[in-house]
Amino acid sequence: NFEDENHFLFFVTKNGIVKRTSISLYQNIRTNGIIALNLKENDELITVKSTDGNKDIILGASNGKAIRFAETDAREIGRTATGVRGMDLGENNVIVGVAVVSDENEEILVITENGYGKRTNVGEYRQQNRGGKGVKTLNVTEKNGQLATLRVVSDQEDLIVASDKGITIRLAISQIAHTKRATQGVRIISL
Repeated sequence: NFEDENHFLFFVTKNGIVKRTSISLYQNIRTNGIIALNLKENDELITVKSTDGNKDIILGASNGKAIRFAETDAREIGRTATGVRGMDLGENNVIVGVAVVSDENEEILVITENGYGKRTNVGEYRQQNRGGKGVKTLNVTEKNGQLATLRVVSDQEDLIVASDKGITIRLAISQIAHTKRATQGVRIISL
């Protein structure tokens, strides 16, 4: 419903910029499109999530850190604005995953570039102010590699993992180890 005052689009870029905009600003899209977000040089849009204004956002970075903050920390801004810093990434790191959470019992799944992964309760991630460096969500080592993705999942779902060599596996989320935040994870797929 494009007229709903309590419905927002939450934008996240690879350089950690976030933006929250009312969905009503997107109800009259022309055939050639409209500007939804101004991007800085060398930045790109990772994802856009639909929210109701009362959720928490978790951003996951390639360096194995994640930050959790209330979506209201990113004030509502106009359609063509650039946005604000969601996470301080430091050198050579990018955002690789975004989760919108509303319940402490939800789980976060992280997977690394070398095929390791784990599930962690959302409650392990303390809420912080937007723009911080975050907390360790995964112990990044040479063996498991950098963080490749972060998602919110449930036990009733399945996961399909595909490698860049074309190997694909499917497994139940419930089969993935459930561990604390600062661990390495277990092998999900052999690469």
